[in-house]
Amino acid sequence: MTEEFDPQFWAAGIGRNKHKWSCLACKDGKWRDARFARRHAKSILHQDNVKHLLSPPLCPWSSPTRPDLSPPAHNLLADLPELEPHGTQYMPQAAAPDTDNYDVFQLDWDAIDHDQLYVPSAHDEQLTTMASNLAGWLADGEDLICSDEDGSNSPDVEGEDFDPELLQPGATRPAQRGDTAPPNATWFPWPDKKTCILDILRHLPRSLFSDAQLQVILWGLSVLGVDNVPSTRILKDIDSALQSQYGIPSVRYQGALGHVYYVNHLPSIIAQEMANPRVRPHICHYPEDAGGRLDQPWQASRWLYEIDPTVATPMIRKGRQDFYVFEPMKLMDGTVVVPERWYTKPSTPGSPSSDFEYWGRAWRAHPVVSDHTRGYVVHMYETMEVRASQFLLSFPHLLQTYRMDGQPDPRNIIGLIETRGCGVLPWTLTNPAVGNRWRTLARGHRVLSYMIWLYCDDTSGNTSKKWNKHNSFLFTAAGLPRVMVHKESSIHFLATSNIAPPLEMLDGIVDQLEYAQMHGVWAWDIEAREMALVIPAVLAMLGDNPMQSELACHVGLQGKYFCRNCWVHGAGADSSQRPDLAGIAVTNSDDDACSIQTGSVATDSDGSLHRDVTHQSKRKGRRSETMQDLVDRARRFLGANPPRTRQDTVNKLRSMFHEVTSGKGKTRYIKMKTDTGIKDTYMDVFVERILKHVKGIRAGSDRYTEAVSAITQGRPVEQFMSPVWRIKGLDPHQDTPVEILHVILLGFLKYFWRDAISRLNNAQKVELQVRLASFDVTGLGIPPLAGQTLVQYAGSLTGRDFRAISQAAPFVLYDLIPRECYEAFLALSALVPLVWQPCIDNIDEHLAVLQVAIDHFLNCTARWTPRWFNKPKFHIIRHLPDHIRRFGPAILFATEGFESYNAVIRDHSIHSNRQAPSRDIARGMARCHRVRHLLSGGKFHARGPVSTELPYSNDEQDWLMPGSGVESLVNINIPSFHNVIADYFGLIDEPLTLEAGSCVHDKTRPRPLEKTMTASRAPYALQHVERRLYQTCQSVVASSGETCRLGDFVLAQDPRAAGSTLPLVGRLHELLQICHSPAQQRNQANWILLETFEVTGSADIYNLPRIQASSWVVLPVTALTCCVNVQHNCARHRCTGSAAVSVYEEREKTTKTTRRIEHLVPSDLILNTAQMRNATHVQQFRTQVQQLDRDRAIHTGAAAELNAQKIKTLKTSKANPARQPPMSPSMAVPSRFINVFHRTGKCTFSFQMID
Repeated sequence: MTEEFDPQFWAAGIGRNKHKWSCLACKDGKWRDARFARRHAKSILHQDNVKHLLSPPLCPWSSPTRPDLSPPAHNLLADLPELEPHGTQYMPQAAAPDTDNYDVFQLDWDAIDHDQLYVPSAHDEQLTTMASNLAGWLADGEDLICSDEDGSNSPDVEGEDFDPELLQPGATRPAQRGDTAPPNATWFPWPDKKTCILDILRHLPRSLFSDAQLQVILWGLSVLGVDNVPSTRILKDIDSALQSQYGIPSVRYQGALGHVYYVNHLPSIIAQEMANPRVRPHICHYPEDAGGRLDQPWQASRWLYEIDPTVATPMIRKGRQDFYVFEPMKLMDGTVVVPERWYTKPSTPGSPSSDFEYWGRAWRAHPVVSDHTRGYVVHMYETMEVRASQFLLSFPHLLQTYRMDGQPDPRNIIGLIETRGCGVLPWTLTNPAVGNRWRTLARGHRVLSYMIWLYCDDTSGNTSKKWNKHNSFLFTAAGLPRVMVHKESSIHFLATSNIAPPLEMLDGIVDQLEYAQMHGVWAWDIEAREMALVIPAVLAMLGDNPMQSELACHVGLQGKYFCRNCWVHGAGADSSQRPDLAGIAVTNSDDDACSIQTGSVATDSDGSLHRDVTHQSKRKGRRSETMQDLVDRARRFLGANPPRTRQDTVNKLRSMFHEVTSGKGKTRYIKMKTDTGIKDTYMDVFVERILKHVKGIRAGSDRYTEAVSAITQGRPVEQFMSPVWRIKGLDPHQDTPVEILHVILLGFLKYFWRDAISRLNNAQKVELQVRLASFDVTGLGIPPLAGQTLVQYAGSLTGRDFRAISQAAPFVLYDLIPRECYEAFLALSALVPLVWQPCIDNIDEHLAVLQVAIDHFLNCTARWTPRWFNKPKFHIIRHLPDHIRRFGPAILFATEGFESYNAVIRDHSIHSNRQAPSRDIARGMARCHRVRHLLSGGKFHARGPVSTELPYSNDEQDWLMPGSGVESLVNINIPSFHNVIADYFGLIDEPLTLEAGSCVHDKTRPRPLEKTMTASRAPYALQHVERRLYQTCQSVVASSGETCRLGDFVLAQDPRAAGSTLPLVGRLHELLQICHSPAQQRNQANWILLETFEVTGSADIYNLPRIQASSWVVLPVTALTCCVNVQHNCARHRCTGSAAVSVYEEREKTTKTTRRIEHLVPSDLILNTAQMRNATHVQQFRTQVQQLDRDRAIHTGAAAELNAQKIKTLKTSKANPARQPPMSPSMAVPSRFINVFHRTGKCTFSFQMID
C-alpha cells in the first residue's frame, strides 16, 4: 500500500496518524486514509500542483518596484517588464459531436484538459511565477481593502480522525487567505480556474450578485465537492489587486460647485478599446467621401468637412513617410501644398468601404522669392483635392531637398490669404520652423482621432417608484459601424451622481478630454501591433430635449425662445428684432410658458405645459389670442429662423456675467436670460453666490468691488461658464441633434394616439381593440398587437408600442376620428419610415423627400388645430434634415441603446450601500469593463506609480494577454450550447446571416415538375427534364436576410427587367429545389413561384398604393428581395368584427370567443408603405399626396380653433346665463374658414356669427 503513494508528494503518518497520508504537493496539512488519499490524487488541483513541482524553477528578473507596495508585491511586479511574447494562441477545437447525441450534450469544464490543449511556453511559465507571487502577496501582504470578514484560517487539529459526511462541504475546506497553492498560468491573470469563474460571475453587467447571493453560490460549490473554493474575502482582494494593476481607475473630483463625484478615466477606456481585438478592427478614424451615400457618421458633413482639424486625424502614412496637416509637402508635379484635412474615398464607385484610398484637401502654397525674403504664402481660397498616390515628399524630406530644387525654405511660411484680393494674414496654425506638434509627440508612431457620441441623461437609482435621480454620462465610439455602435457592450460608463448636476460632472470629463487632446492617449493598437497616439474628440452630445437644452446653456422648452438650435420665439417675445442684451422690449416674465400651452392641464414629459392658449389665465396683462395672433404665431413656428451660434452665446454669457459683477442686480440678470433664451445653470451658481455676498452693499462702491473679487478671485469669466464651451470643435447648439425617440415616438405619436383615444366612446374603443388585434403584422417584424393594452393603457405606452401604432394607425382609425385628425395621422405614418431609414443611397434626394414629408405633416397638423404648435417638438422636427446631413441617418444618434443602459446603472446602484453612489457605481462599472476586456482577449500592461498614467511600450512582448483558459470561456463552438457569459458581455459574434436562398424543406416527398403548382400556374416557365425531381420548401431567406414563408407578400427583382424599374410585388406560393443539384448541397432553393400584383392607383381613404393580382411568374431565388406588409381595404368594404375566434388562457383553449375582423372582397389589397422594416425598398412605392397650402391650412385651423372655443363658451353660457359674456360683431369668422371638430366626433361643423 505504501508503494502506491510517491514519497515525493506524500508523507506517511506515524502514531495515531498511522496508515494515513498527507499531501506534500498541496500542503493542506490534512491526513487522509487510503480511500480519500486516492480520491484527492485524482483531483485537478493536486495534479496541477504536482506538475508545478516537477517544472524547472524560474528566477524572476530584476525590475524597478513601487515604493508603496509591500515586499510580496515587489515579487509580483518584478516579472512584468521582462515577459516573453505570447506567440500564437490556439483555441481548443472540440471534437465533432455525434449528431445523435445533441439533445443530451452537457459541457463538462473539468473534462477539458487545458494543459494538453495548450503547450506551456516560456511566457506561460513566467506567468505562473507572477501569479504565484500574487497569491503570496494576498496571503502575506497587507489588505488592499477593508473587509468585515474574519481572515483567520485555523488549521485542522493535528491527529484528528475525521471522515467527512456526504452533505458536508466537501472533503476539503474552501480556500482561505492562508492558502498558497500555486496558480495556473492557463487562467492568468487570475490565480486559478475557480477564482476566474467566480470573479466573472461577480461582474455580470445585468446580473450583479450581492455578498449574500455569492455566499449561496460558494456554499453550493462546496456541497458539490469542489475543492479549494475561494472565500468572498479572497475574491474581493484578488479583484482589487487586478483592478489596481490592469483596470480603469475612477478619478475623484471636487467640483467647482462643491460636490464630490467620480469619473472613470476616459483615456484608459479608449486605450483598452484600441487593444481589444473584438473592437479595434471596426473603428474608423478617417472621414469618407462616399459620393452621396450616407449610412455611417464618418460619411456625414460634420466629420467630413466641419470638424476642427486640430482634433481630427492629423496624418496619413504612405510608405515610410508620414504626412501631417498644416505642413508644406510636395506633389508629384512639383506643386507645394499645405493639407488641411484627410479623408478616404472608395477606390471605385460602389466598392465596399474596406476598399478605399486616402485623399487630402489642401491649400496651394505659392513661393515668394525676393531680395528680402524667401518663403511661401498659403492661398486658402485655392483648395485642391489631392489623391495620396500624388504625394511625393513630406515635410522632413522636403527640408532635405529644397536647396537642391532651388525652392524656398518650407519652414518659412510668410502668411496666408483667406479670400482673393485680401491682405496677407500671419500664419498661426503651427510653428512653421517645427511643423505640426503631433509629429514631435508621436515619436514616429501613427496619430489617430477617436470620435465619440457623448450622452447624458437622468435615471432612477431605485427599483421602486420612489424617484432617486442619478445624472449619468455615457459614451460610445462614433467610429464604430451602425450595427455595433448601439450594442450594450459598446456603451461605456463615465460618471454618475445623485447630488452633482450634469454640468459640474462635465467639468471633470472635459478636464480629461482637454488633457488628452493636448498630449494624446498612448494605446497599443492591436491591429497594427504597435503603439499609437490617439486624440479623442466629441462628435455630438446626445440626450433628451431638456438635457440637451441644459448642455447647450438654453433656457429650455418652456422659454419664450424655446429652441436650442435657432432663434424662433413664441408668444410674448418681440418679433421685430433679434434678441440682444440691450434694446429688448420688456415683457412680463409670466409669459415664459405661453408658447407651449395646449389644451389640457397635464404637464408633458418634455417639460412643456399643456394648457389652452385661447383662454389663458385671467391675470393682469393677459388676454385671449385672436385669430391673427394664432396665425402669426404659427407662421413664426413653421418659418425659417436664424441659427444660434457658439460665439454669439459665449459673448452673451460674458456680458451677462459682467452685468452682475458691475452691480446691475438679479432682476436684470433674470431679464437677460428671459429675453435671450440663454441659461447657464453652471454660471447661475456663481451668480447666486455673488448676489448673496454683495447683498446690502451699494453697487459701484469699493466695498462692492472687493466683495465681488472675493468670489471671482481674479479668475477669467470663462472659468465661471459651463465647461461645454471648453470642448474643442463643439457647437452645443448645432451639435445636439434631434432625438427622434422623444420627439416622434414619445412625442407626436403619443400626443396623437392619446388624443384619438380620448375622442372615442366605449363602443368605438371596443371596435378599435378588435381592429388592432386583427391587424396583420406579416413583414413588419413585430409581434401581434395587443389591442386591449394599446387602448386601455394609451397613456402608459413605450416607444416600442408607438412603433407598432405608427404602422397600424392608417388601417384602424379611418372612421373613428375626424378626417383632419386622420390625415395628420396619415402624414405622420408616412414620415416615420423616412426618418428611421438606416441607409441613404442619395442624400440630396432623400432629404428633399424628407423635407416634403415634414412640411406636409406640419401643414396637416396646422389645418387640424394650431394648438399643437404650443408643443416645441413640432418645431424641433424642422431641424432634422440638417442634422441628418450633418451626422448621418437619424438612427445613428437615436438614444434607445443608451436608455436601455439605465438598467445597468440602476443595478449597480441597488447593489451598493447608497453611501457613496458616484464612487461605488463608477468602480463597479470599471471592474465590469476590465472583465469584458480580459474575456475579449485584449492586451494589457501593468500601470506605473501614477494610476492615471498610461503605460508606454512599443515592445509587443511587454503587452500581456489573458491565459488560454480565459479565452476558451468565450470561444466555445459546440452545437446546442448557449454561451451565457459571452452573451452577457456582448462578446458573441453576430450570428452569421443565413445565405440568401437558404431554405427549409416541407414534409413532402420529392416530385416531378408536372405535379407541382408551378407546372399548373406557369406551365412553360421551367424546362421539363426527364427524371428530374423537385423538393418543395416552406421558407426561404431573402437577400435582405429575413425569412419569407409561403403566403407572404414579397418584393422581387426580375433579372430580365431593366435596373431602373420598380421591383415586383408578389405573393410567395411555392419554393422549388432541384434534387441532387449544387443548390441542394448548399441547402438552397432554386426557383420561386410568385403571384404578381400591380399598383393600380392610390386608395381614396388611406392615400396608400392599391394593388391587384395580375399574373404568375417563376424567378430564381436570388431575385427575392424582402417581405412587405399588405393589408385589406377595409375602409372601402366596411369590414366589421363579425368573425369569432377562440380565446386561449394559460396556453389552453377555452370555450370563450372574441371578435375578429371579417374581410369582404379579400382581393382588394393595400400596400403598407408605412412599414419601418425594409423602408429603403418599400419607399419606392410611396404615393405622392397633394401638398397643402400652408397659409390656408393655418387660417383653417385657427378659425376652427376659435369657433370651437366660442361654441364651448355658448354651451357654458346656456347652462349658466348669469356668466354669459357680451358678444362682439368683430369676433365673427367667415364661414369658409370654419371646420369645427374638437371633441365632437363629427368631421365638419358650420357656425355663423349673427350680427
